[in-house]
Amino acid sequence: MTIHDTTPLPDDENLEYLLHLTHTKLLVAIVQNRIDTKELAQKQLRSRGLNNEGLWVGFDYER
Repeated sequence: MTIHDTTPLPDDENLEYLLHLTHTKLLVAIVQNRIDTKELAQKQLRSRGLNNEGLWVGFDYER
């Protein structure tokens, strides 16, 4: 899935909508590499009990 993909997607999977509600200060920090978005995404997956492939591994899985 890339931002250039023209396949219709539901809004919650559409990259065009990913950052629309994100505060400007956070967007600037991301652009300036002061926020590690990959680390944030991995943390969110772990909090859902998922591994880096999106597969359920449970909440006690060692990474």
